[in-house]
Amino acid sequence: MTEIYPSDNSLLNLIEESETGVEYIETGKAPYYLEFRKLLYRMLLATRRANDLRVFDEGDLDIGVKAGKYWFGSTLVEYAGSSSNPLADDKANIYIYLDKAGNLVTDEYTAFPDGNTFHIRLGIVTTSGGDITSITDMRASQMWNFPVTGGSCTHGGKLGAVTFVLTATITGGQDVNIYNADAPFEFRILDAWSVVKSADGGSWKLTNGSNDITDTVTISGTDKTIDRAGTIDDAHHEITVDGSLVVDADGVNADCEVYVLCMRVS
Repeated sequence: MTEIYPSDNSLLNLIEESETGVEYIETGKAPYYLEFRKLLYRMLLATRRANDLRVFDEGDLDIGVKAGKYWFGSTLVEYAGSSSNPLADDKANIYIYLDKAGNLVTDEYTAFPDGNTFHIRLGIVTTSGGDITSITDMRASQMWNFPVTGGSCTHGGKLGAVTFVLTATITGGQDVNIYNADAPFEFRILDAWSVVKSADGGSWKLTNGSNDITDTVTISGTDKTIDRAGTIDDAHHEITVDGSLVVDADGVNADCEVYVLCMRVS
């Protein structure tokens, strides 16, 4: 259904939009060009942030991206904007995004990274016949890999913390990198357990890529069974920013979901 406007009489009696401060031009106000510039000035002020990190067409196969800022953990990343970014031709979908370091990615054709990889989604571009045929704005479609942005604790334990759970699916006993040198902030492992999904046995443990965090957990091989880590090494249970967290499986046929309870520490 088409969105309708207020009545003509209501529109003619509008004076100012209260939230933005944009003023409506009164009927007969002169000089009109000056009043129009005033209106445009206020509108641009009110909408300026909507231009942050916007992907735009520069002609042929080039795109530009407007400047903008975003947070990666506790770090404010400032993207200066860019122009003359060439794209590949005849692509149905080119997924344009910024990585955690502020690098513009323009050569991803399958999908945006999943929720375990920090990224800022900007747009999806279609190209054909040496030209850009469409740009879909994806800035409102961010996927955050954590349901919490606040909550921390001191090493003295005087502040409370919000916990969160990381998950990994082990299939056929294959290792899973929950983080591969890209943890978004420092956090501590509090607990880890698995839920068996088949009759296949095996084992797993958590590591930081170099050192074991938990002991080896034996998977019972009984569907729906919960198997839990018995120990956590306090020398390695904190994952640093840009650190790694790996579910190290034994390489046999084990199938299970691994859950890791964590809390942010900085």
